Amino acid sequence: QKAIDLVTKATEEDKNKNYEEALRLYEHSVEYFLHAIKYEAQSDKAKESIRAKCVQYLDRAEKLKGFLK
Repeated sequence: QKAIDLVTKATEEDKNKNYEEALRLYEHSVEYFLHAIKYEAQSDKAKESIRAKCVQYLDRAEKLKGFLK
């Protein structure tokens, strides 16, 4: 749940063009998602779904890093 809350805030900050904060939140949320994969996700399907979201969020984080340079 913490990861979902963080990524929700990240997308809000992203929409508001507050890219530094969005980047921080995306990266932080992925840490929580990876923890969920390791310790909480039961099925392979659930793990794969979380991995796909992590890839999506990390791609966005990389784009934000580009904007900030």
